[in-house]
Amino acid sequence: MNETTTTPSSAPGKFDPKAAKQISDWAHDAKLLCCRVDPTGKYVVAGAIDYTIQRWEIATGNKTPLVGHENWVRMLGFSPDGSTLYSGAYDGRMIAWDITAQSPKPQRTIQTHQGWLRGLAVSHDGQRIATCGNDMLVKIWSTADGKLIQEMQGHPYLPYCVQFVPGSYDLVSGDIMGLVIQWSAEGGTKVREFDAREIANHVGDRAPFGGIVNMTFSPDKKRLTVTGLHKCSNAPAGNRRAVAMSFDWASGEKLPKQECNQKEIDATMWRAVYHPSGTMIGVIEKEIGFWEGGNIDTMHLAATPEHIFDCDLHPNQIDLYTAHFDGHVRCLRCGTV
Repeated sequence: MNETTTTPSSAPGKFDPKAAKQISDWAHDAKLLCCRVDPTGKYVVAGAIDYTIQRWEIATGNKTPLVGHENWVRMLGFSPDGSTLYSGAYDGRMIAWDITAQSPKPQRTIQTHQGWLRGLAVSHDGQRIATCGNDMLVKIWSTADGKLIQEMQGHPYLPYCVQFVPGSYDLVSGDIMGLVIQWSAEGGTKVREFDAREIANHVGDRAPFGGIVNMTFSPDKKRLTVTGLHKCSNAPAGNRRAVAMSFDWASGEKLPKQECNQKEIDATMWRAVYHPSGTMIGVIEKEIGFWEGGNIDTMHLAATPEHIFDCDLHPNQIDLYTAHFDGHVRCLRCGTV
């Protein structure tokens, strides 16, 4: 299915969230859990609950399946040059793919964790991959030979996500109870902790619910932002509010939370990304929220047809791709070329 296809410009356009409109809509027959645009801007890839990765060529909408996982594909990341895709799934495995091949096949498969692999990140130079999983461990792998470089223990609860500190091999990881740990690349020791427990909850005062589901750094590297949910009044019924919490990276100071106050929406912010201008873009159920300059409320909401689980910006800095529960990858053009 190809409802609309508009070829993106390769050059940065004029970013304008209020001008956002859908320009592409491609379908798969299973729910999609994640998506990424390759650094060259040629492909968008999405992980699905049918254990596959789907690759769309952006210029044509042509779709190619990547088959190799044995459970839901939840994490995706690219090498800086866009030639290699790294995927992580609930089978505990990470697979490297030559994304430029006509029909990509697994190049290397690594059993990274016992149980689900929950988080995956690629270093700035593409030399290392960080993962975290249900075995409560954070690990660093070599992309050259697939060998384990470092293993870190210290999260008392399930770590959900991991990210490299920009321009560094140091890491940050976040868990289900709102603890963020910064790890040193030298020896894998703890550097410091950040407290985001305000976005952690319990179901019936027992089972953890929510926590830090994703994290990112601002373009100026001055803010570490984690996303999830808060104001959970009835977890089984899904009553909650999407939220982003940021910390000043230098001082560790907790900054004001960012949420959608202009409209009540039961949602989890599954991911937020930063535009180079500093505007934060976050997923809020069926809508995309835009926050300017650290403001606590959205400056604009852009509606989509179905629940969103992930999003990613094209290198042209105005096309935003979203992965949806109905199996569609959609593209919102947030500005003009």
